[in-house]
This record gives sequence, structure tokens and C-alpha cells, in this order.
Amino acid sequence: MYFTKTSVVLSFGLMASQVAGHAAVIKAVGDAGGQGSAIGVDPNTPRDGTGRNPFQQDSTRFRGNAADACGETLGGGDNNVETGTAQVMQLNGGTLPQVSAGGMVMMTLHQVNGDGAGPYTAMIDATGTGTQWTPITVATNVDGNARGRNNANAKTDLPLNVAIPANQTCTGTVAGQSNVCMVRVQNPARAGPFGGCIPVQMAGAAAAAPAAAAPAAAAPAAAAPAAAAPAAAAPAAAAPVAAGTAAGAAGAVAPVAGTAGTAAAAAPVAGTAGTGMF
Repeated sequence: MYFTKTSVVLSFGLMASQVAGHAAVIKAVGDAGGQGSAIGVDPNTPRDGTGRNPFQQDSTRFRGNAADACGETLGGGDNNVETGTAQVMQLNGGTLPQVSAGGMVMMTLHQVNGDGAGPYTAMIDATGTGTQWTPITVATNVDGNARGRNNANAKTDLPLNVAIPANQTCTGTVAGQSNVCMVRVQNPARAGPFGGCIPVQMAGAAAAAPAAAAPAAAAPAAAAPAAAAPAAAAPAAAAPVAAGTAAGAAGAVAPVAGTAGTAAAAAPVAGTAGTGMF
């Protein structure tokens, strides 16, 4: 059979046009609540076809500049962790999947076509940045052969569950959220790998954060010195001085008594001393 150079180029061009994301994590729920999806997922993408446009536009492929991080999509280019996580939250009521150490992330994987199948592997990045991956266990996997193919499940939503290690911590701060981890799932497809990055939040650590404000409760103790306020009444003791002054006034006929009255007038100094005691 004879092939022209043009036909070969067109053939490779057609093949390249089909090499795109063939699976998408369209939903993720944590064992402690909350929900989200993979970064880059667009809920407006139709799920009833297999072609490149529009059905593969929001599926992630781990190739290109972000191959070691969170991959890329046809529709959005490189998946950016910061803006992608913010978008996931915006589309899910301001939340992320809430997980616990030893818990689970329960995902819905939409398999677009044949090579979006399993088996999937999973990893987690405690920093939430998508740069420091550690392998974790897939508890419920997607059927597929060693090359990530299964034509029977094309255009199908499938469960994909990943176990969070019992000693897992999440230390990332992403899109204004603390205690964030990034979970990555991927299949072995030769044209891929395909899969996605799912931001999750450690529920126990997040709940503990407000406890840090507890020391503020000690503030009322600072008000305790106010109890000393009654001491301010001590100057009332100066009233007798006024009486003494009156007495001095009464004895104003005799200059000597007036002098005594003047001596009595020094009594407020003692009151000042009382103020010093306060």
C-alpha cells in the first residue's frame, strides 16, 4: 500500500487530535463531609459522547509542563493549583472534601472513552502544592487492562475511592484554606496518563484551628483590677478633713486654732497616699 507524505501527516494529525483527557473526576466527597472535584473540571461539559470537542475538554492528562504536578486540560491548559482549587470551591458551595486521618475520598470518575479506564493509582501531597507525592492506597478501583483500556465503560460514571493514611497530615495553604492536601489519581494509558488532582482538607485539623483563639478567654482576667475600683471610695475618708476644716473654721476666732485647722487641712495628703495605695 502506498502512502503519500501528506496522508501520513494527516494521519498523525488525526491521532494527535484524539490524544486528550479521556477521564475526569467529576465529583469527590470526603469521609467527614464536604465535596469537590478534580481541578479543571467544568460541570457544563456534556457527558454523553467520546469525541475531543466537547467531551474531552475538561479531562486531565499528565503531560507537558505540568506533567509532574497536576497536568493539563484541552480547555484550560496547565492546571494551576491555586486558581484551580478556588474554582473547585466556587462550584461546590465554598467547600472542599473534608477527610480524616484513616478516612476516605470517594470519587466519581467519568470515563469518556476506552483509554480512560483503570486500574488507577493514587498519591497524596501533604503540602497541597502538587509537588511532593507519596503513594497511597486505592480502595475501590476502575476496571481496565494493563494499558488503561476498557471500551465497555465509555461514557460511564464509575466509583473510585482512595484511602487516606492513618498518620496523614495536611499542611498546605491553598486558595485561602489551611490544612489542605492534594490527591492525585492516574491510569496507565499510553496516551496519558489520565486522571486528575483533587484538593481535600483535613477535617480534624481545620476544626482545631478555632481552639487557638481560646487563650483570648483570659482577657476578662485583665478586668479583675477593676475590682480595686471600690478603693477609689477611700478619698471619702477625706470627709472628716472637711469636718476638721469646719472645726478650724469654728475656731477661726483664735489664730492658733486656725493654725490647727490648717494642720488638719494636711490630712488630704494621707488621702493622696491612699490613692497611691490604689
